[in-house]
Amino acid sequence: MTEIKPDKDLSDWPDWIDAQDVMHKLHISVRTLQTWRTNGTIPFSRIRGKLYYRKSDILALLEENYNGKKGGHEW
Repeated sequence: MTEIKPDKDLSDWPDWIDAQDVMHKLHISVRTLQTWRTNGTIPFSRIRGKLYYRKSDILALLEENYNGKKGGHEW
């Protein structure tokens, strides 16, 4: 899985975040976010073609993938 590094404290994020903001805040690509949607890693909502994600789902994804090690690399 792609290493996720949020750009700042997530507590000030709105409850629903559009795809562009998710990619920007988590420093991930369009393809990574698409893969996560496709394989069910993260739920989403689509309104008039625009994708939105719940902050709680993003936080859950971060918690599930937290390894607690310094350095962040699994090599």
